[in-house]
Amino acid sequence: MTNQKSTRKLEIGFHIFIILFAIFIIISSILEYEETERTTVMWILMGVLIGLSSIFRLIKLVKRQ
Repeated sequence: MTNQKSTRKLEIGFHIFIILFAIFIIISSILEYEETERTTVMWILMGVLIGLSSIFRLIKLVKRQ
């Protein structure tokens, strides 16, 4: 039981870290946005996808508790 609790806490902490990292990617891409760069849009999309997947996984973990 204790092992499951610590594993869940670790997973929750990991997903929070990933969400913060995705937010950092999005913010840094927006701040350096230039009109013609396609890579900026790709970085923003990557940040959104990573963030959304971690948010959904985090919601799933919290509901299971």
